[in-house]
Amino acid sequence: MRNSIIISVTIILLHFSASAQLDYLYNDSIPHSALLLSHYVQYPSVTGNERDAGLFLASIAMQKGLYVTLLTNHADSFNFVASLYPLELKKPNIILLNHIDVVPANNCDEFTYQPFSGTIADGQIWGRGAIDNKGMAVMQLLGMERFVELAKHNDLPFNVTLLSVSGEETGGYTGAKIVSERFIELLNPFVLYGEGGTGIPGLLKNDPERKVFTISTTFKRRLFLKLTLNMNTTGHGSVPPRSYATLEMISTINRLNDRKSKIEFSKTTRLMFYELGRLEGGLRGLGLRNPRLFRPVINKSIRKDEMIHSLFVNTVSVTGINTPHGNVNQIPQSISVILDCRLLPDVQTDDFIADLLKILRNDDLEVKIIHEDIHAAPTELGEYYTKMERALDKVYPNCGVVPVLMPASNDNNYFRAVGVPSYGILPVLMQMEHILSIHNIDERIPIHALEEGVEVYYELLKEFFEPYYSN
Repeated sequence: MRNSIIISVTIILLHFSASAQLDYLYNDSIPHSALLLSHYVQYPSVTGNERDAGLFLASIAMQKGLYVTLLTNHADSFNFVASLYPLELKKPNIILLNHIDVVPANNCDEFTYQPFSGTIADGQIWGRGAIDNKGMAVMQLLGMERFVELAKHNDLPFNVTLLSVSGEETGGYTGAKIVSERFIELLNPFVLYGEGGTGIPGLLKNDPERKVFTISTTFKRRLFLKLTLNMNTTGHGSVPPRSYATLEMISTINRLNDRKSKIEFSKTTRLMFYELGRLEGGLRGLGLRNPRLFRPVINKSIRKDEMIHSLFVNTVSVTGINTPHGNVNQIPQSISVILDCRLLPDVQTDDFIADLLKILRNDDLEVKIIHEDIHAAPTELGEYYTKMERALDKVYPNCGVVPVLMPASNDNNYFRAVGVPSYGILPVLMQMEHILSIHNIDERIPIHALEEGVEVYYELLKEFFEPYYSN
Protein backbone atom coordinates (compact mmCIF):
# COMPACT_ATOMS: atom_id res chain seq x y z
CA MET A 1 0.00 0.00 0.00
CA ARG A 2 2.84 2.35 0.88
CA ASN A 3 4.32 2.08 -2.64
CA SER A 4 0.94 2.81 -4.20
CA ILE A 5 0.60 6.00 -2.13
CA ILE A 6 4.11 7.16 -3.02
CA ILE A 7 3.52 6.51 -6.70
CA SER A 8 0.13 8.27 -6.64
CA VAL A 9 1.80 11.32 -5.07
CA THR A 10 4.42 11.19 -7.84
CA ILE A 11 1.66 11.35 -10.43
CA ILE A 12 0.10 14.35 -8.69
CA LEU A 13 3.43 16.16 -8.62
CA LEU A 14 4.19 15.41 -12.23
CA HIS A 15 0.68 16.35 -13.32
CA PHE A 16 -0.22 19.04 -10.83
CA SER A 17 -2.68 20.47 -13.33
CA ALA A 18 -4.67 17.23 -13.67
CA SER A 19 -7.85 18.80 -12.29
CA ALA A 20 -7.55 21.58 -14.86
CA GLN A 21 -7.12 18.92 -17.54
CA LEU A 22 -10.44 17.41 -16.58
CA ASP A 23 -12.06 20.84 -16.69
CA TYR A 24 -11.08 21.42 -20.30
CA LEU A 25 -12.03 17.88 -21.26
CA TYR A 26 -15.71 18.82 -20.98
CA ASN A 27 -17.56 20.67 -23.69
CA ASP A 28 -21.31 20.98 -24.20
CA SER A 29 -21.10 20.32 -27.93
CA ILE A 30 -18.44 17.57 -28.01
CA PRO A 31 -18.66 14.32 -26.01
CA HIS A 32 -16.16 13.88 -23.19
CA SER A 33 -14.88 10.69 -24.82
CA ALA A 34 -13.88 12.57 -27.99
CA LEU A 35 -12.15 15.37 -26.07
CA LEU A 36 -10.26 12.90 -23.91
CA LEU A 37 -9.10 10.87 -26.91
CA SER A 38 -8.14 14.05 -28.76
CA HIS A 39 -5.82 15.10 -25.92
CA TYR A 40 -4.44 11.58 -25.50
CA VAL A 41 -3.56 11.40 -29.21
CA GLN A 42 -1.61 14.66 -28.87
CA TYR A 43 1.04 12.80 -26.85
CA PRO A 44 3.29 11.30 -29.60
CA SER A 45 3.90 8.01 -27.82
CA VAL A 46 5.80 6.19 -30.56
CA THR A 47 7.17 2.94 -29.12
CA GLY A 48 9.97 3.74 -26.70
CA ASN A 49 8.48 7.09 -25.67
CA GLU A 50 5.33 6.10 -23.78
CA ARG A 51 5.88 7.74 -20.40
CA ASP A 52 4.31 11.19 -20.94
CA ALA A 53 1.21 9.76 -22.60
CA GLY A 54 0.93 7.14 -19.87
CA LEU A 55 1.21 9.72 -17.11
CA PHE A 56 -1.52 11.77 -18.76
CA LEU A 57 -3.91 8.81 -18.88
CA ALA A 58 -2.96 7.70 -15.36
CA SER A 59 -3.63 11.18 -13.98
CA ILE A 60 -7.05 11.25 -15.63
CA ALA A 61 -7.86 7.81 -14.21
CA MET A 62 -6.86 8.94 -10.73
CA GLN A 63 -9.01 12.07 -10.99
CA LYS A 64 -11.94 9.82 -11.84
CA GLY A 65 -11.53 8.00 -8.51
CA LEU A 66 -9.58 4.94 -9.61
CA TYR A 67 -6.64 3.50 -7.67
CA VAL A 68 -3.52 4.02 -9.79
CA THR A 69 -0.29 2.06 -9.46
CA LEU A 70 2.76 2.31 -11.70
CA LEU A 71 4.23 -1.10 -12.41
CA THR A 72 7.29 0.21 -14.25
CA ASN A 73 8.20 3.87 -14.62
CA HIS A 74 10.70 4.39 -17.44
CA ALA A 75 10.53 6.49 -20.60
CA ASP A 76 10.61 3.36 -22.77
CA SER A 77 8.80 0.98 -20.39
CA PHE A 78 5.89 2.71 -18.71
CA ASN A 79 3.19 0.35 -17.47
CA PHE A 80 0.39 1.27 -15.09
CA VAL A 81 -2.91 0.01 -13.74
CA ALA A 82 -6.04 1.86 -12.63
CA SER A 83 -8.50 -0.17 -10.55
CA LEU A 84 -11.86 0.09 -8.81
CA TYR A 85 -10.25 -1.34 -5.66
CA PRO A 86 -6.62 -1.32 -4.47
CA LEU A 87 -4.76 -4.33 -5.85
CA GLU A 88 -3.55 -5.13 -2.34
CA LEU A 89 -7.07 -6.41 -1.52
CA LYS A 90 -6.35 -9.33 -3.88
CA LYS A 91 -9.87 -9.40 -5.30
CA PRO A 92 -10.29 -11.56 -8.42
CA ASN A 93 -9.68 -9.15 -11.27
CA ILE A 94 -11.24 -8.36 -14.65
CA ILE A 95 -8.40 -6.92 -16.77
CA LEU A 96 -9.09 -4.41 -19.56
CA LEU A 97 -5.84 -4.36 -21.54
CA ASN A 98 -4.68 -1.62 -23.91
CA HIS A 99 -1.34 -0.29 -25.11
CA ILE A 100 0.02 3.24 -24.91
CA ASP A 101 2.49 3.07 -27.80
CA VAL A 102 1.76 3.82 -31.43
CA VAL A 103 3.63 3.21 -34.68
CA PRO A 104 5.60 6.09 -36.22
CA ALA A 105 3.84 8.55 -38.50
CA ASN A 106 5.92 9.07 -41.62
CA ASN A 107 5.08 11.28 -44.64
CA CYS A 108 3.26 13.77 -42.44
CA ASP A 109 2.51 15.99 -45.45
CA GLU A 110 0.17 13.25 -46.75
CA PHE A 111 -2.08 13.42 -43.68
CA THR A 112 -5.25 15.51 -43.86
CA TYR A 113 -4.45 16.65 -40.31
CA GLN A 114 -1.10 16.35 -38.58
CA PRO A 115 -0.81 12.82 -37.14
CA PHE A 116 -0.49 13.95 -33.52
CA SER A 117 -2.89 16.88 -33.68
CA GLY A 118 -5.89 14.98 -32.29
CA THR A 119 -8.08 17.09 -34.55
CA ILE A 120 -11.84 16.71 -34.12
CA ALA A 121 -13.47 17.26 -37.50
CA ASP A 122 -16.21 15.73 -39.65
CA GLY A 123 -17.55 13.81 -36.64
CA GLN A 124 -14.23 11.97 -36.15
CA ILE A 125 -11.08 12.13 -34.01
CA TRP A 126 -8.01 12.16 -36.24
CA GLY A 127 -4.50 11.06 -35.41
CA ARG A 128 -2.08 8.24 -34.79
CA GLY A 129 -3.50 5.90 -32.17
CA ALA A 130 -7.11 7.05 -32.52
CA ILE A 131 -8.02 3.43 -33.21
CA ASP A 132 -4.81 1.55 -32.39
CA ASN A 133 -4.99 1.63 -29.42
CA LYS A 134 -5.75 4.86 -27.57
CA GLY A 135 -9.38 4.86 -28.60
CA MET A 136 -9.92 1.52 -26.89
CA ALA A 137 -8.22 2.78 -23.70
CA VAL A 138 -10.69 5.68 -23.57
CA MET A 139 -13.63 3.31 -24.08
CA GLN A 140 -12.41 1.06 -21.27
CA LEU A 141 -11.68 3.90 -18.85
CA LEU A 142 -15.04 5.61 -19.34
CA GLY A 143 -16.89 2.30 -19.15
CA MET A 144 -15.18 1.62 -15.81
CA GLU A 145 -15.84 5.14 -14.51
CA ARG A 146 -19.54 4.43 -14.08
CA PHE A 147 -18.78 1.76 -11.46
CA VAL A 148 -16.60 3.90 -9.18
CA GLU A 149 -19.49 4.92 -6.90
CA LEU A 150 -20.90 1.40 -6.84
CA ALA A 151 -17.53 0.04 -5.74
CA LYS A 152 -17.12 2.81 -3.16
CA HIS A 153 -20.34 1.90 -1.36
CA ASN A 154 -20.33 -1.87 -1.86
CA ASP A 155 -17.89 -4.67 -1.23
CA LEU A 156 -18.15 -6.18 -4.71
CA PRO A 157 -16.66 -9.65 -5.29
CA PHE A 158 -14.53 -8.57 -8.25
CA ASN A 159 -12.06 -5.84 -9.06
CA VAL A 160 -11.80 -4.22 -12.49
CA THR A 161 -8.43 -2.97 -13.71
CA LEU A 162 -7.40 -0.88 -16.68
CA LEU A 163 -3.96 -2.17 -17.68
CA SER A 164 -2.04 0.18 -19.99
CA VAL A 165 1.28 -1.10 -21.30
CA SER A 166 4.22 -0.10 -23.46
CA GLY A 167 5.87 -1.69 -26.47
CA GLU A 168 3.01 -3.67 -27.99
CA GLU A 169 3.85 -2.56 -31.52
CA THR A 170 7.34 -4.11 -31.28
CA GLY A 171 6.52 -7.37 -29.52
CA GLY A 172 5.46 -6.41 -26.00
CA TYR A 173 8.91 -6.93 -24.44
CA THR A 174 8.80 -3.66 -22.48
CA GLY A 175 5.16 -4.05 -21.50
CA ALA A 176 2.96 -7.14 -21.45
CA LYS A 177 5.89 -9.53 -21.17
CA ILE A 178 7.16 -7.76 -18.03
CA VAL A 179 3.68 -7.52 -16.53
CA SER A 180 2.81 -11.18 -17.18
CA GLU A 181 6.11 -12.38 -15.73
CA ARG A 182 6.49 -10.08 -12.71
CA PHE A 183 3.07 -8.76 -11.69
CA ILE A 184 0.57 -11.51 -12.41
CA GLU A 185 0.08 -12.35 -8.71
CA LEU A 186 -0.49 -8.69 -7.87
CA LEU A 187 -3.09 -8.40 -10.64
CA ASN A 188 -4.82 -11.69 -9.75
CA PRO A 189 -6.72 -11.83 -13.08
CA PHE A 190 -9.45 -14.32 -13.91
CA VAL A 191 -10.25 -12.89 -17.37
CA LEU A 192 -8.71 -10.38 -19.76
CA TYR A 193 -10.21 -8.37 -22.60
CA GLY A 194 -7.73 -6.80 -25.02
CA GLU A 195 -7.48 -5.86 -28.67
CA GLY A 196 -8.03 -8.28 -31.51
CA GLY A 197 -11.23 -8.59 -33.54
CA THR A 198 -13.74 -5.85 -34.28
CA GLY A 199 -16.98 -5.16 -36.12
CA ILE A 200 -16.82 -6.11 -39.81
CA PRO A 201 -19.21 -4.38 -42.24
CA GLY A 202 -20.96 -6.42 -44.94
CA LEU A 203 -19.54 -9.75 -43.78
CA LEU A 204 -22.71 -11.75 -44.43
CA LYS A 205 -23.53 -12.21 -48.10
CA ASN A 206 -27.17 -13.10 -47.43
CA ASP A 207 -27.68 -10.25 -44.94
CA PRO A 208 -25.00 -7.58 -45.55
CA GLU A 209 -26.74 -5.04 -43.29
CA ARG A 210 -26.51 -7.24 -40.21
CA LYS A 211 -23.70 -6.19 -37.87
CA VAL A 212 -21.11 -8.89 -37.19
CA PHE A 213 -18.31 -8.77 -34.62
CA THR A 214 -15.27 -10.99 -34.35
CA ILE A 215 -13.62 -11.94 -31.05
CA SER A 216 -10.15 -13.42 -31.25
CA THR A 217 -9.43 -16.37 -28.99
CA THR A 218 -5.99 -17.23 -30.34
CA PHE A 219 -3.28 -15.93 -32.68
CA LYS A 220 -0.74 -17.22 -35.11
CA ARG A 221 2.73 -17.41 -33.58
CA ARG A 222 5.58 -15.25 -34.83
CA LEU A 223 8.80 -16.98 -35.84
CA PHE A 224 11.55 -14.73 -37.21
CA LEU A 225 14.39 -16.57 -38.97
CA LYS A 226 17.75 -15.54 -40.35
CA LEU A 227 19.06 -17.63 -43.24
CA THR A 228 22.77 -17.23 -44.02
CA LEU A 229 24.74 -18.56 -46.98
CA ASN A 230 28.54 -18.39 -47.16
CA MET A 231 30.41 -19.19 -50.39
CA ASN A 232 34.10 -18.60 -51.08
CA THR A 233 34.34 -17.52 -54.72
CA THR A 234 36.21 -15.02 -56.86
CA GLY A 235 35.52 -11.49 -55.81
CA HIS A 236 35.63 -9.24 -58.88
CA GLY A 237 32.27 -8.44 -60.43
CA SER A 238 33.70 -8.30 -63.96
CA VAL A 239 34.33 -12.06 -63.99
CA PRO A 240 31.41 -13.70 -62.18
CA PRO A 241 31.70 -17.38 -61.24
CA ARG A 242 29.01 -19.84 -62.27
CA SER A 243 27.55 -19.66 -58.77
CA TYR A 244 28.09 -17.25 -55.90
CA ALA A 245 26.34 -16.36 -52.63
CA THR A 246 23.84 -13.75 -53.81
CA LEU A 247 22.84 -15.65 -56.94
CA GLU A 248 22.49 -18.91 -55.01
CA MET A 249 20.37 -17.27 -52.31
CA ILE A 250 18.07 -15.69 -54.89
CA SER A 251 17.51 -19.11 -56.49
CA THR A 252 16.92 -20.65 -53.08
CA ILE A 253 14.39 -18.06 -51.91
CA ASN A 254 12.57 -18.13 -55.24
CA ARG A 255 11.54 -21.69 -54.41
CA LEU A 256 9.10 -20.16 -51.92
CA ASN A 257 7.07 -19.07 -54.94
CA ASP A 258 6.46 -22.70 -55.80
CA ARG A 259 5.29 -23.49 -52.28
CA LYS A 260 1.60 -24.34 -52.05
CA SER A 261 0.74 -24.19 -48.38
CA LYS A 262 -1.58 -26.83 -47.02
CA ILE A 263 -4.85 -25.40 -45.70
CA GLU A 264 -5.41 -26.53 -42.11
CA PHE A 265 -8.66 -26.29 -40.16
CA SER A 266 -7.91 -25.80 -36.47
CA LYS A 267 -10.50 -26.03 -33.72
CA THR A 268 -10.75 -22.22 -33.74
CA THR A 269 -11.21 -21.90 -37.49
CA ARG A 270 -13.81 -24.68 -37.50
CA LEU A 271 -15.73 -22.81 -34.81
CA MET A 272 -15.37 -19.61 -36.83
CA PHE A 273 -16.80 -21.25 -39.94
CA TYR A 274 -19.61 -22.85 -37.98
CA GLU A 275 -20.73 -19.61 -36.33
CA LEU A 276 -20.39 -17.68 -39.58
CA GLY A 277 -22.42 -20.34 -41.37
CA ARG A 278 -25.11 -20.26 -38.69
CA LEU A 279 -25.42 -16.48 -39.16
CA GLU A 280 -25.27 -16.70 -42.95
CA GLY A 281 -27.96 -19.34 -43.42
CA GLY A 282 -28.98 -20.83 -46.74
CA LEU A 283 -26.75 -23.01 -48.93
CA ARG A 284 -23.71 -20.85 -48.25
CA GLY A 285 -24.27 -21.21 -44.53
CA LEU A 286 -24.62 -24.99 -44.92
CA GLY A 287 -21.25 -25.11 -46.68
CA LEU A 288 -19.57 -22.99 -44.01
CA ARG A 289 -20.95 -25.16 -41.21
CA ASN A 290 -19.60 -28.28 -42.92
CA PRO A 291 -16.15 -27.30 -44.24
CA ARG A 292 -14.91 -30.89 -44.53
CA LEU A 293 -17.90 -31.94 -46.62
CA PHE A 294 -17.48 -28.97 -48.99
CA ARG A 295 -13.68 -28.73 -48.65
CA PRO A 296 -12.75 -28.47 -52.39
CA VAL A 297 -15.11 -25.52 -52.90
CA ILE A 298 -14.15 -23.84 -49.61
CA ASN A 299 -10.41 -24.29 -50.21
CA LYS A 300 -10.73 -22.64 -53.60
CA SER A 301 -12.58 -19.72 -52.05
CA ILE A 302 -10.01 -19.41 -49.24
CA ARG A 303 -7.09 -19.18 -51.67
CA LYS A 304 -8.69 -16.26 -53.50
CA ASP A 305 -8.45 -13.89 -50.51
CA GLU A 306 -4.99 -13.23 -49.03
CA MET A 307 -6.37 -12.18 -45.64
CA ILE A 308 -8.65 -15.22 -45.29
CA HIS A 309 -5.96 -17.51 -46.70
CA SER A 310 -3.51 -16.40 -44.00
CA LEU A 311 -5.84 -17.77 -41.29
CA PHE A 312 -5.46 -21.33 -42.55
CA VAL A 313 -1.79 -21.65 -43.53
CA ASN A 314 1.68 -21.04 -42.20
CA THR A 315 2.98 -17.96 -44.00
CA VAL A 316 6.51 -16.86 -44.90
CA SER A 317 7.47 -13.31 -45.89
CA VAL A 318 10.95 -12.19 -46.97
CA THR A 319 11.46 -8.95 -45.01
CA GLY A 320 15.20 -8.35 -45.33
CA ILE A 321 18.21 -9.17 -47.55
CA ASN A 322 21.70 -8.23 -46.38
CA THR A 323 25.25 -8.57 -47.68
CA PRO A 324 28.49 -7.26 -46.15
CA HIS A 325 29.34 -3.68 -47.08
CA GLY A 326 31.51 -3.48 -50.20
CA ASN A 327 32.04 -1.68 -53.45
CA VAL A 328 29.63 -2.16 -56.31
CA ASN A 329 32.21 -4.27 -58.18
CA GLN A 330 32.75 -6.72 -55.31
CA ILE A 331 30.98 -10.07 -55.25
CA PRO A 332 29.86 -10.73 -51.64
CA GLN A 333 31.09 -13.94 -50.06
CA SER A 334 28.02 -14.20 -47.86
CA ILE A 335 24.39 -13.16 -47.78
CA SER A 336 21.62 -13.33 -45.19
CA VAL A 337 17.85 -13.22 -45.54
CA ILE A 338 15.29 -12.42 -42.85
CA LEU A 339 12.01 -14.34 -42.89
CA ASP A 340 8.85 -13.33 -41.03
CA CYS A 341 7.01 -16.61 -40.48
CA ARG A 342 3.56 -16.87 -38.89
CA LEU A 343 2.67 -20.30 -37.57
CA LEU A 344 -0.72 -21.79 -36.87
CA PRO A 345 -1.31 -22.47 -33.15
CA ASP A 346 -0.69 -26.24 -33.27
CA VAL A 347 2.50 -26.11 -35.37
CA GLN A 348 5.84 -26.88 -33.67
CA THR A 349 8.87 -24.75 -34.54
CA ASP A 350 11.21 -27.66 -35.36
CA ASP A 351 8.64 -29.29 -37.66
CA PHE A 352 8.05 -26.02 -39.50
CA ILE A 353 11.77 -25.35 -40.04
CA ALA A 354 12.30 -28.92 -41.27
CA ASP A 355 9.49 -28.52 -43.81
CA LEU A 356 10.81 -25.12 -44.88
CA LEU A 357 14.30 -26.50 -45.53
CA LYS A 358 12.79 -29.26 -47.69
CA ILE A 359 11.22 -26.55 -49.85
CA LEU A 360 14.40 -24.42 -50.05
CA ARG A 361 16.58 -27.46 -50.94
CA ASN A 362 19.93 -25.94 -49.99
CA ASP A 363 22.09 -27.89 -47.54
CA ASP A 364 24.53 -24.98 -47.15
CA LEU A 365 22.01 -22.70 -45.43
CA GLU A 366 22.58 -21.77 -41.81
CA VAL A 367 19.32 -21.16 -39.93
CA LYS A 368 19.11 -19.00 -36.84
CA ILE A 369 15.97 -18.24 -34.83
CA ILE A 370 15.86 -14.49 -34.14
CA HIS A 371 12.60 -14.58 -32.20
CA GLU A 372 9.66 -16.87 -31.59
CA ASP A 373 6.50 -16.29 -29.59
CA ILE A 374 5.69 -18.49 -26.67
CA HIS A 375 3.12 -21.23 -27.11
CA ALA A 376 -0.26 -20.38 -25.64
CA ALA A 377 -3.33 -22.58 -25.87
CA PRO A 378 -6.41 -20.98 -27.45
CA THR A 379 -8.93 -19.54 -25.01
CA GLU A 380 -12.15 -21.53 -24.77
CA LEU A 381 -15.39 -19.64 -25.42
CA GLY A 382 -17.21 -20.13 -22.12
CA GLU A 383 -19.10 -17.66 -19.93
CA TYR A 384 -16.71 -14.72 -20.32
CA TYR A 385 -17.03 -14.88 -24.10
CA THR A 386 -20.81 -14.99 -23.66
CA LYS A 387 -20.75 -11.89 -21.44
CA MET A 388 -19.04 -9.89 -24.20
CA GLU A 389 -21.49 -11.38 -26.71
CA ARG A 390 -24.44 -10.13 -24.62
CA ALA A 391 -22.84 -6.71 -24.11
CA LEU A 392 -22.45 -6.30 -27.87
CA ASP A 393 -26.07 -7.30 -28.41
CA LYS A 394 -27.23 -4.66 -25.91
CA VAL A 395 -25.51 -1.90 -27.91
CA TYR A 396 -25.95 -3.44 -31.37
CA PRO A 397 -29.26 -5.38 -31.21
CA ASN A 398 -29.40 -8.63 -33.21
CA CYS A 399 -25.71 -8.48 -34.08
CA GLY A 400 -23.74 -11.63 -34.82
CA VAL A 401 -20.55 -12.65 -32.98
CA VAL A 402 -17.90 -14.98 -34.39
CA PRO A 403 -14.75 -16.38 -32.68
CA VAL A 404 -11.64 -15.98 -34.84
CA LEU A 405 -7.97 -16.77 -35.07
CA MET A 406 -5.99 -13.60 -35.77
CA PRO A 407 -3.17 -13.72 -38.36
CA ALA A 408 -1.08 -11.27 -36.29
CA SER A 409 -0.17 -11.62 -32.62
CA ASN A 410 -0.51 -9.12 -29.80
CA ASP A 411 -0.14 -8.77 -26.04
CA ASN A 412 -3.05 -11.07 -25.20
CA ASN A 413 -0.88 -14.13 -25.80
CA TYR A 414 1.44 -13.30 -22.90
CA PHE A 415 -1.52 -13.67 -20.56
CA ARG A 416 -2.92 -16.76 -22.29
CA ALA A 417 0.47 -18.38 -21.74
CA VAL A 418 0.12 -17.97 -17.96
CA GLY A 419 -3.40 -19.39 -17.94
CA VAL A 420 -5.57 -16.25 -18.12
CA PRO A 421 -8.61 -16.58 -20.45
CA SER A 422 -8.07 -13.74 -22.93
CA TYR A 423 -10.42 -12.32 -25.54
CA GLY A 424 -9.51 -9.80 -28.22
CA ILE A 425 -11.95 -7.24 -29.56
CA LEU A 426 -12.24 -3.56 -30.32
CA PRO A 427 -16.02 -3.51 -29.74
CA VAL A 428 -17.10 -1.00 -32.37
CA LEU A 429 -18.42 -1.11 -35.90
CA MET A 430 -16.53 1.00 -38.42
CA GLN A 431 -16.43 1.25 -42.16
CA MET A 432 -13.53 -0.34 -44.04
CA GLU A 433 -11.99 3.08 -44.68
CA HIS A 434 -11.49 3.43 -40.94
CA ILE A 435 -10.15 -0.10 -40.47
CA LEU A 436 -7.70 0.45 -43.34
CA SER A 437 -6.45 3.67 -41.73
CA ILE A 438 -4.81 1.71 -38.88
CA HIS A 439 -1.00 2.10 -39.17
CA ASN A 440 -1.75 4.26 -42.20
CA ILE A 441 -2.25 7.90 -43.10
CA ASP A 442 -5.35 9.59 -41.71
CA GLU A 443 -5.99 7.13 -38.88
CA ARG A 444 -9.29 8.22 -37.35
CA ILE A 445 -12.30 6.97 -35.46
CA PRO A 446 -15.89 8.24 -35.68
CA ILE A 447 -17.16 9.85 -32.48
CA HIS A 448 -20.29 7.68 -32.55
CA ALA A 449 -18.12 4.54 -32.67
CA LEU A 450 -16.08 5.76 -29.70
CA GLU A 451 -19.27 6.41 -27.72
CA GLU A 452 -20.69 3.03 -28.66
CA GLY A 453 -17.46 1.38 -27.50
CA VAL A 454 -17.85 3.03 -24.09
CA GLU A 455 -21.36 1.59 -23.87
CA VAL A 456 -20.15 -1.92 -24.75
CA TYR A 457 -17.61 -1.88 -21.92
CA TYR A 458 -20.24 -0.53 -19.55
CA GLU A 459 -22.63 -3.32 -20.54
CA LEU A 460 -19.84 -5.87 -20.24
CA LEU A 461 -19.08 -4.86 -16.66
CA LYS A 462 -22.81 -4.82 -15.87
CA GLU A 463 -22.82 -8.48 -16.87
CA PHE A 464 -20.43 -9.13 -13.99
CA PHE A 465 -21.89 -6.72 -11.42
CA GLU A 466 -25.64 -6.57 -12.09
CA PRO A 467 -26.45 -9.38 -9.61
CA TYR A 468 -24.98 -7.21 -6.85
CA TYR A 469 -26.84 -3.96 -7.59
CA SER A 470 -29.69 -4.78 -5.22
CA ASN A 471 -27.45 -5.93 -2.36
